[in-house]
Amino acid sequence: MRIFESLACAGAVFIIAVVVMPPATACTERKPTQETGHGPHDYSFLSQSPTLWKAGDPGEPLFLKARILNTCGQPVEGAEVQVLHANHDGEHEPDKFRGVYRSDKRGQIKFVTVFPGYTGGLPRHIHFIIRHPKHPELVTRLFFKNDPDVDNSIEDLAMVLEEVHRDGQRGWISGFEFILQSNTAK
Repeated sequence: MRIFESLACAGAVFIIAVVVMPPATACTERKPTQETGHGPHDYSFLSQSPTLWKAGDPGEPLFLKARILNTCGQPVEGAEVQVLHANHDGEHEPDKFRGVYRSDKRGQIKFVTVFPGYTGGLPRHIHFIIRHPKHPELVTRLFFKNDPDVDNSIEDLAMVLEEVHRDGQRGWISGFEFILQSNTAK
């Protein structure tokens, strides 16, 4: 931003341009999100619908909002986020509860799905694969803090659940911030 001031000095007018620069934003490094691996799942069918659970479907809805950030906490726009999880009974269906989303300019994705059941001897969880050309691929699972089976080794990957009620239906709201590693090769 430029601020112009006029000064009268010995009958002459001088114009001084003062350039005000915003302060440099310091980067407070954040720890990248822990990787957990793909699991034995087929990611070939992925819906682009923001609604993986619809009224009348079995189970309880889960409203999930996630942010994709770099290690400085800045939003990562345009990240591809693949999501996959079991149904409310803990069974993986080949054409349900799988989605692919793209993060917006605020690094956000939002979708509605079913609150997953227990599967594979693990606490309730959702698989995520996040890709962006400026960051290494992140493959991880998110769990739920309210789940008594979540232990200390995965606590950093556990989301807080908030119970909500609407039109006589119980549902859940949760969110998470994924931190992508810096890509040192680029």
